[in-house]
Amino acid sequence: MVPKKEILALMNTLNVEINYFHPGTELAKYVKATAKELTKSDGVALTGLLQQFLNQAPVIKLSDKITFTPTEKKLWDKLFSYNKLENNLWAASY
Repeated sequence: MVPKKEILALMNTLNVEINYFHPGTELAKYVKATAKELTKSDGVALTGLLQQFLNQAPVIKLSDKITFTPTEKKLWDKLFSYNKLENNLWAASY
């Protein structure tokens, strides 16, 4: 089970990094909007929104032709490791 505050902390840090190094890109806008929405979400809404992000963000990143810094890559990989949690992610509402 992944605590909500862990997801939010990771997403907010990723938001800061991506918006600093890639301002104005679609990915930066999407990460920022998703981070904001995750803060307001709980339970199934939180996990559904996170799953939607995990599905769409790689496509947006590819479209923007972004190359991550080592820090961004580490944060991105950590966030996407939640995708492997499958059903355990659904408990991320605390």
